[in-house]
Amino acid sequence: MFIDKGGLGVVIHNHAGEIIAALSDKIPQPPSVTCLEILAARRATIFVNEVGLHESILEGDSETIIKSFQKGDMFQSAYGHLLKDTMFYVNSLRRYGFSHNYRNGNSVADALAKKAIFSFDSTIWMEYVPPDINSFVLVDIPLS
Repeated sequence: MFIDKGGLGVVIHNHAGEIIAALSDKIPQPPSVTCLEILAARRATIFVNEVGLHESILEGDSETIIKSFQKGDMFQSAYGHLLKDTMFYVNSLRRYGFSHNYRNGNSVADALAKKAIFSFDSTIWMEYVPPDINSFVLVDIPLS
């Protein structure tokens, strides 16, 4: 079965690792995994602003993308416009940082992204995640 949709999953944690908000967003299938990872970072940054936060550490499991944000490179690449657009939202925060975590520390966002493909266009949860995602919360290793 060919799926022409992609999914984005975003989780916002507080400093204690508790969930503040979560998002599952269906999007058209991007041309590459790199593009999908950048779109996820962009949506996460927009979501942080929508929730009204002013400080954030953007975590992702793509080391290449996180390093691109940290170093400010790849802006001349095919996806440079998406990186620049993401940095526009990042720069609206008072304080921010970028952190690479491995996929096992990103399982909630990954599960929400997969859920998005077969769900409505966009769903937001405040202070919790849906019951079918709860088991992934216990597995995730929040940034401390």
